[in-house]
Amino acid sequence: MGELAERLDGIRVRVNAPGADIKAELNNRTDFTLSFGESVYEFIDERALERALASLARLLYAGWQRQYREAISDTGLDIDPNDQHDFNFQEECRAVESYGESGDGRVALSVVGMDEFTAQIKRGTQRELRESEFAARATEAAALLVEDYQVKTSELKVRYYG
Repeated sequence: MGELAERLDGIRVRVNAPGADIKAELNNRTDFTLSFGESVYEFIDERALERALASLARLLYAGWQRQYREAISDTGLDIDPNDQHDFNFQEECRAVESYGESGDGRVALSVVGMDEFTAQIKRGTQRELRESEFAARATEAAALLVEDYQVKTSELKVRYYG
């Protein structure tokens, strides 16, 4: 299993926000980076930035999930539901609500079942923070969101599978 854990830790996903020159990267399961094309941060409004962050989160998760399934398929492990008990577990995972917020409360991300992502940016944040400061807060919120999801789904695994 050590080899699989290393492979999962090695997953790297890079995505671009639709309609905006904003890029995000995920590696080592919870390490995020966020970058903006030239002058994008200065000219995008906060509501559009919220939509872009939510889109990036969806794309990162889809990319990670795809590579996760590839890594698992190479091991021969069966992760697909086999009975009603497994289907119930997956249904509960799809209902898990997770949340991550930057330490200063300026950037928050939430999700239901890793499907319905939303981002909230406190009004005035973009004017008050430099691009690098904003990116740091957004990636902090993303890491905390993933951590929250992992804790909650781990609790479900224990409840369902012991």
